[in-house]
Amino acid sequence: MRKMIALVTILGFVATASLGLPATKMGSHEGAMVSGKVVAIERGHKNSLLSLREPNGQLFRVSSTNDKLKGIHIGDRVVVKDAKGWAVSIKEIGKGTAKSPTSLTHKHG
Repeated sequence: MRKMIALVTILGFVATASLGLPATKMGSHEGAMVSGKVVAIERGHKNSLLSLREPNGQLFRVSSTNDKLKGIHIGDRVVVKDAKGWAVSIKEIGKGTAKSPTSLTHKHG
Protein backbone atom coordinates (compact mmCIF):
# COMPACT_ATOMS: atom_id res chain seq x y z
CA MET A 1 0.00 0.00 0.00
CA ARG A 2 2.85 2.41 0.85
CA LYS A 3 4.50 1.72 -2.49
CA MET A 4 1.25 2.51 -4.26
CA ILE A 5 0.86 5.83 -2.43
CA ALA A 6 4.49 6.74 -3.19
CA LEU A 7 4.02 5.85 -6.86
CA VAL A 8 0.83 7.92 -7.16
CA THR A 9 2.53 10.86 -5.46
CA ILE A 10 5.53 10.72 -7.79
CA LEU A 11 3.28 10.40 -10.84
CA GLY A 12 1.34 13.44 -9.64
CA PHE A 13 4.52 15.50 -9.45
CA VAL A 14 5.65 14.32 -12.87
CA ALA A 15 2.26 15.08 -14.41
CA THR A 16 2.24 18.56 -12.87
CA ALA A 17 5.78 19.29 -14.08
CA SER A 18 4.92 18.15 -17.59
CA LEU A 19 2.10 20.70 -17.86
CA GLY A 20 4.68 23.32 -18.76
CA LEU A 21 3.61 25.83 -16.16
CA PRO A 22 5.11 29.25 -16.94
CA ALA A 23 7.09 29.93 -13.78
CA THR A 24 9.24 28.33 -11.19
CA LYS A 25 8.44 30.45 -8.20
CA MET A 26 9.67 30.14 -4.67
CA GLY A 27 7.31 31.71 -2.20
CA SER A 28 3.68 32.65 -2.53
CA HIS A 29 3.40 36.00 -4.28
CA GLU A 30 0.48 35.27 -6.59
CA GLY A 31 -1.03 38.55 -7.74
CA ALA A 32 1.44 40.56 -5.66
CA MET A 33 4.04 43.22 -6.25
CA VAL A 34 7.51 41.83 -5.56
CA SER A 35 10.67 43.91 -5.34
CA GLY A 36 14.23 42.72 -5.43
CA LYS A 37 17.61 42.66 -7.10
CA VAL A 38 17.89 40.86 -10.44
CA VAL A 39 20.25 37.92 -9.92
CA ALA A 40 19.63 36.02 -13.18
CA ILE A 41 17.85 36.28 -16.51
CA GLU A 42 17.48 33.06 -18.46
CA ARG A 43 16.63 34.29 -21.94
CA GLY A 44 14.63 32.22 -24.37
CA HIS A 45 13.51 32.91 -27.93
CA LYS A 46 10.27 34.72 -26.97
CA ASN A 47 10.08 34.43 -23.18
CA SER A 48 12.56 34.54 -20.33
CA LEU A 49 12.81 33.56 -16.69
CA LEU A 50 13.66 36.39 -14.29
CA SER A 51 15.17 35.62 -10.87
CA LEU A 52 15.06 38.22 -8.09
CA ARG A 53 16.60 38.20 -4.64
CA GLU A 54 14.07 39.80 -2.31
CA PRO A 55 15.16 41.99 0.63
CA ASN A 56 14.35 39.08 2.99
CA GLY A 57 16.77 36.84 1.06
CA GLN A 58 14.14 34.71 -0.69
CA LEU A 59 14.52 33.90 -4.36
CA PHE A 60 11.57 34.83 -6.58
CA ARG A 61 11.37 33.51 -10.14
CA VAL A 62 8.81 34.59 -12.71
CA SER A 63 8.37 34.20 -16.46
CA SER A 64 8.27 37.24 -18.67
CA THR A 65 8.01 38.14 -22.30
CA ASN A 66 11.33 39.43 -23.62
CA ASP A 67 9.90 42.87 -24.44
CA LYS A 68 9.21 43.52 -20.74
CA LEU A 69 12.89 42.83 -19.96
CA LYS A 70 14.35 45.40 -22.35
CA GLY A 71 16.82 47.53 -20.42
CA ILE A 72 16.76 45.23 -17.37
CA HIS A 73 20.15 43.81 -16.37
CA ILE A 74 21.60 41.66 -13.61
CA GLY A 75 22.15 43.84 -10.55
CA ASP A 76 19.21 46.16 -11.27
CA ARG A 77 16.53 46.63 -8.63
CA VAL A 78 13.00 46.09 -9.94
CA VAL A 79 9.39 45.77 -8.89
CA VAL A 80 7.44 42.99 -10.60
CA LYS A 81 3.68 42.60 -10.65
CA ASP A 82 2.99 38.85 -10.81
CA ALA A 83 -0.12 37.11 -12.15
CA LYS A 84 -0.18 33.32 -12.30
CA GLY A 85 3.59 33.06 -12.63
CA TRP A 86 3.90 35.69 -15.37
CA ALA A 87 5.22 39.22 -15.00
CA VAL A 88 2.39 41.61 -15.81
CA SER A 89 4.76 44.55 -15.41
CA ILE A 90 8.41 45.11 -14.53
CA LYS A 91 9.53 48.52 -13.31
CA GLU A 92 13.17 49.37 -12.75
CA ILE A 93 13.70 51.22 -9.46
CA GLY A 94 17.51 51.27 -9.41
CA LYS A 95 20.40 50.50 -11.72
CA GLY A 96 22.97 47.92 -10.74
CA THR A 97 26.52 49.10 -10.39
CA ALA A 98 28.50 47.51 -13.16
CA LYS A 99 32.18 47.33 -12.43
CA SER A 100 34.10 49.29 -15.01
CA PRO A 101 37.53 48.20 -16.12
CA THR A 102 40.41 49.78 -14.27
CA SER A 103 41.96 52.62 -16.22
CA LEU A 104 45.66 53.37 -15.93
CA THR A 105 47.17 56.78 -16.36
CA HIS A 106 50.72 56.95 -17.73
CA LYS A 107 52.90 59.98 -17.09
CA HIS A 108 55.29 60.84 -19.85
CA GLY A 109 58.38 62.75 -19.23
